[in-house]
Amino acid sequence: MKNRKNEITVVNCLIIDDEAPAADALTEKLSSVSSQLRILDKINDPKQALTNILLKKPDLVFLDIQMPGMSGFDIMEALSHTDVRPFVIFVTGFDKFAIQAIRASAFDYLLKPVDDRELVLAVERFLSRFKEKKQVISYHLLLAQTAGKKIRFNTTGGFIMMNPQDIVYIQADWNYSEIHLGKEKHEVVTMNLGSIEEILPQGSFARINRSVIINLAYLEKVQRGKRLCILRKDGIAYEFKIPIMRIRYLEGLV
Repeated sequence: MKNRKNEITVVNCLIIDDEAPAADALTEKLSSVSSQLRILDKINDPKQALTNILLKKPDLVFLDIQMPGMSGFDIMEALSHTDVRPFVIFVTGFDKFAIQAIRASAFDYLLKPVDDRELVLAVERFLSRFKEKKQVISYHLLLAQTAGKKIRFNTTGGFIMMNPQDIVYIQADWNYSEIHLGKEKHEVVTMNLGSIEEILPQGSFARINRSVIINLAYLEKVQRGKRLCILRKDGIAYEFKIPIMRIRYLEGLV
């Protein structure tokens, strides 16, 4: 909504969090972040969230995920069947795999306890997109990725279903590929890396050289001097050579 007097865009917001102190603290922080944000209400009962969103039609919702009775994803599922599609910034203590999926779907997120700097950056990113009027987020894509949807990979004997969150990295082996899930645990599939890239969740994986795709959720560090990419899962490190151009590519993703 626009204030015609000074042409400042006013963004109507809802905060949905079953913990009242957390909602109050976020409201206070937001008041110092931007004068463009107008907090319409703070909803502590998640079962009332959907009704309030449909009634008040906010531009932006700060939404907790882990709530009793109705989770943030349940609310998103319900909204996907309506024509009310506000922007959503998750405020969550959820694990990094779900966060990676959220990021891939172009939603923003904040980890509890909310860091002031991260809050500022999240609001700035939102305001930039909101002013451009480009709401192109797919609720269904978000829900599919965060629900742990499995992907089909072809094998010599048929096919195998795998959750992409379990994959650490994928390595090419001629016309086959090895999908590594952890120490001494891998599956061989009859697909090349190009074919696999097309079916992996966008933004969650990256090809770091001609023969390796990594899961960004397990990326620990990149060493420019040695041109090494290092992943870690369950205390085990995995190292790969990475060209300098791929390092720059990774910097644009994380």
